[in-house]
Amino acid sequence: MRRCPQCGSNDLFQTVGGYIGSEWRCKRCGYQGAFVVESEEEMPHPEAPKTESPGMNIPLWIRILAIIFLLIIILIALPRW
Repeated sequence: MRRCPQCGSNDLFQTVGGYIGSEWRCKRCGYQGAFVVESEEEMPHPEAPKTESPGMNIPLWIRILAIIFLLIIILIALPRW
């Protein structure tokens, strides 16, 4: 069974084909290309939620501000050594 590499659907149809190769199009997500997955197994859905650690939800501006603060502290403390 041929499956779409982007969404895992088996609802594909051949748009171009011949001796050189084939091009497929997915009806579900619109993927168009020569690469398709041939598998009888069910593919995992690519939009499955990823588990993230709760501590990594710090906004980018706070991270940048923390780096600037650390650099200032290092520059102030470095001449004393």
